[in-house]
Amino acid sequence: MIEEPEDFEQKIYKKITDGDELSNDELREVISCFHVYEEIINSHRWFEDIRSIVLLNDKYYAIDWRRGLTKKQSISYKNQPYEVVKTVKVVVDWEPV
Repeated sequence: MIEEPEDFEQKIYKKITDGDELSNDELREVISCFHVYEEIINSHRWFEDIRSIVLLNDKYYAIDWRRGLTKKQSISYKNQPYEVVKTVKVVVDWEPV
């Protein structure tokens, strides 16, 4: 039987709030299903460090992971999801005329 998305979301949210670790398969699935934002933190020759923001139960969580850029490098997860909040920052930049 295939798990409903709402059931999966509740199961994952409970694991996070209970302090239980998510498996690599669960982390991959969470990023795939609940991803709202992604940024490249660092780019290297063989891999990129990525931060994915996911939305679970009206809370945002970050998951840091590494994406291999060749067939020989695999995906690896650096940590468990941690709660984050969105902040707005004003940036001043100078551009040529």
